[in-house]
Amino acid sequence: MTKAENMNFLSHLEELRWSLLRIICVNMFLMVISFFYSNQIQTLLTAPITDSGLTNFYLQDIKITSPFTAKVIISLFSSFIISFPYIIFEIYKFIYPAISKISKLFIFFVFLLSVIFFIIGCLFGYYYLLPVSISFFIRLIDTEVTFAPERVSYIFYSFWLILVCGFIYQLPIISLILTKLRIINYEFLKQMRSYSIIIFLILGALLSPPDPLSQMLIALPLYVLYELSILISYFFREKKDG
Repeated sequence: MTKAENMNFLSHLEELRWSLLRIICVNMFLMVISFFYSNQIQTLLTAPITDSGLTNFYLQDIKITSPFTAKVIISLFSSFIISFPYIIFEIYKFIYPAISKISKLFIFFVFLLSVIFFIIGCLFGYYYLLPVSISFFIRLIDTEVTFAPERVSYIFYSFWLILVCGFIYQLPIISLILTKLRIINYEFLKQMRSYSIIIFLILGALLSPPDPLSQMLIALPLYVLYELSILISYFFREKKDG
């Protein structure tokens, strides 16, 4: 490696370091804010249970450190979800100088879609998947038994469902990137369609109550995302694939 190349490499490392520092600082700031508003965020997370009309329900802290742990978990997950668009922006800003003008527009389009799909996925997880899963567990409760899950466990479970949906909705973006890298193409995705349907039905069965309607309501959006991935892969295909 020449001296000029070494300096260029070191400058990239320096820029990467500052990008990571900015991301960490933003996340720490949002963690502090989320920590102070953790009670309000917890109220949002427990809304599916309170809206169900269940009266004999309350969250409990079993360990001495649980009150603090619950606030920390809320702060960590909330700061990541809120800062996700900024993290995408920092990634785009880091690679921006190294790509061509046309590629810059393409990468901006990819990152913009990534943020949009992540938000849509999180909203789907919060407004549908979380209430559906909680209502299923509530239906299993004996009327004479008080439903008192551990608060830390409930908070972690709620955020886990929301984030899983957010990342699952990145499927079209992953398809677009892999297509441009020539790792996959739309023909491959079309051939795998039947297998994907089976996988989505299995995921629907695992993530939903054991009834066909709930299973389909989870599997159907996944299938729509897969079809969208095929369309995106076809649109951004290499000319020789057409």
